[in-house]
Amino acid sequence: MVVLAVSIVLFFWRLVFTRQFEWIWGPDLAQQVLPWFEIQARQFNAGHWPLWDSSFWCGQPLIGQMQPGAAFPLNWILFSLPLDSTGHIARTAREWYFVVIHIIAGVSAFLMCRDLGRSRGAAIMAGLFFALGGYVGHTGWPQMLNGAIWAPLMFLFLFRMMRGERPLTSAMWAGVFQGCAWLSGHHEIPIYTSFAALLLCLWAALRNGTNRGRLIRGTLLFCAFSAGVGALQILPAYEYGRLATRFGAPGGFQWNQYVPYAVHAAYSLDPVGVVGLVLPAVRSDLIVFVGVLALALGLVGAAANWSSEVVRTSAVMSICGLLYALGGSNVIQGAMYAVVPQLNRARHPQSAIILLDAGLAVLLAFGVDALPVTALRFRLMKALLIFGAAAFTLLAVMSMAEAQKADPALGMAPLTAVLLAGVLWAVSRGLPWTTALSCIVVLLVMELGATLRYYITDKGEHSRTVFLEQMNSNEDIAGFLKQQPGPFRIQAEEKDLPLNWAGMLGLETYTGYLGGVTNNILRLDLSDPKRQQLMGVRYRIAKQPPAFPVVEVFQGASGLRVFRDDAAFPRAWVVHESSVIPPSAEKLPLGSTDNVRLRFVVLTASAEPALRPCAGIEDVRYLRRTPAESLLQVTTPCDGILVIAETWFPGWRAAVDGRSTPVQQVDGALQGVFVPGGTHTVDVKYRPLSVLAGACCTSIFILAALVCQFLSRRCGRQASA
Repeated sequence: MVVLAVSIVLFFWRLVFTRQFEWIWGPDLAQQVLPWFEIQARQFNAGHWPLWDSSFWCGQPLIGQMQPGAAFPLNWILFSLPLDSTGHIARTAREWYFVVIHIIAGVSAFLMCRDLGRSRGAAIMAGLFFALGGYVGHTGWPQMLNGAIWAPLMFLFLFRMMRGERPLTSAMWAGVFQGCAWLSGHHEIPIYTSFAALLLCLWAALRNGTNRGRLIRGTLLFCAFSAGVGALQILPAYEYGRLATRFGAPGGFQWNQYVPYAVHAAYSLDPVGVVGLVLPAVRSDLIVFVGVLALALGLVGAAANWSSEVVRTSAVMSICGLLYALGGSNVIQGAMYAVVPQLNRARHPQSAIILLDAGLAVLLAFGVDALPVTALRFRLMKALLIFGAAAFTLLAVMSMAEAQKADPALGMAPLTAVLLAGVLWAVSRGLPWTTALSCIVVLLVMELGATLRYYITDKGEHSRTVFLEQMNSNEDIAGFLKQQPGPFRIQAEEKDLPLNWAGMLGLETYTGYLGGVTNNILRLDLSDPKRQQLMGVRYRIAKQPPAFPVVEVFQGASGLRVFRDDAAFPRAWVVHESSVIPPSAEKLPLGSTDNVRLRFVVLTASAEPALRPCAGIEDVRYLRRTPAESLLQVTTPCDGILVIAETWFPGWRAAVDGRSTPVQQVDGALQGVFVPGGTHTVDVKYRPLSVLAGACCTSIFILAALVCQFLSRRCGRQASA
């Protein structure tokens, strides 16, 4: 495994040994994932567990959104590392995080193949392929990667269960690693691997009548541990999903609605794009690319070991993953979308290519071990030479016709084929197999490395790094705003600053670029400047002032100006009158209610508690504030409701002078706490039961797996003694 890990580190030399390249540069990565990471890292370094994101959309639950990856342990390590001198995640930590993800993927595939009896060299080849090629090798989103890297370990124990090797213990550990995939921060890959595992178990149960009961029990245990270990992410995501709009389709959709099939069709693999398995980016995304070498050795592995059940299973799984990835071009995928529960939520059918990668890793390892067989070696040599000659000729013709310039990555395919044929010829002439295997490993790494430039960019290519540069721009404006008394929110047009710029630099805004937003805050229509004032938007960043009265207070080096809106509400205030929101106003709770009225009247769902107007001195001060907790000192002449301009969501709790009191939803989406007359200390915290229950469930199931493993080993030693 050391050789495997070192090889992966050297593969990513651009990130590890230089400061010239970047992996987190695309629009979604730089302007969505990176701000999420920065927000959580700041909270970790401040000693707070990142439960609540106050930066976007007036506050949203972090763990419920899934995609921030707040439940994934590897992320906790990244977030807990010291920040750099500018208050951001250190570049070195960020780059090594990306490399470590791939090392975990490679080790997972290595262990799977070793468990199947493959040689060390073959297992290293499989690990390198799974970590550097296909889906894992060409996906930039860490929340997607972190769901995929556990697939080989899950299949390792699933294969054990199907073989009858400690079936219940194996099913349990398969579920544990599948649960780890659910903790990753995205549901798509766990959905595909979960359904693949269930179909494999069903197929095994149907074919094996004598052990059907054992397989069914193992399948149930797998499902239980998968859900149990993943509960820390699954339960909060379910709670959030029921109360939010998901933005994965035009106009968004609700929890109980299907993802439109047009979305599935748009993210499907073009049938012609199957060529992308060996010719990268030809009518396909890079995630399809596995390379000539891996595909050729996989075919050899299948042909030489077809009598092996695990080989047949891996081959069928690979083919099924490829066919499902065709999505809109495959009517069977459409039928599955329509009738299989929850499958529609995995809106990228082409991501099912991860099943091809997992199966091909097994076949590749079998193929490497089969190469010493003379007949197969000569057949493969002929096929490689024919492919290499044909591909070189085609690329030469296309280049001369200027139909397609000769891309280095495309040219590596036929070159690899010819060189692999040369290595096999040298073996037939007496080249030691160990030397030949080393050459084949080098060829695999070279072929897969030809596509590195597609997803790891040179920082000098400003046309590609522009999104990252935008996120780190206008630091003078951010510095000025951080010096102003708060709390407050800011507003900027997307044409001037990226939507998530505020979160990147430790500020708060009323909007943002997220995967979903709670329905209550969307109903407030925050595009209305009056509602922005209600939510405490005090500063506006623009080149020109808005159409309502503001005061210019700063101008940045970029030419952007900062305007203060003195009509903005404070972030917390007390009211002494209430009005009930009629049921007919549920979709637009504030309607045309003027801000002057909202400053003194709170809109609630019920008439309780009863309030009466009074005169006197009022004062609301923040004594301490973190994203998930606020401690306020409130002085009021009579009973009132403390209104806090933060999104209401289940899990917010309050204590007035240490006595628990509920947090109500007021004014359609804000938080309200009843406060009696006098001076009081009000502590408002976000402590969701869904996270607490999920954490307990995850801990219990992991502990149960460890205890069961210990007892199983102990019983085994006693039996052998």
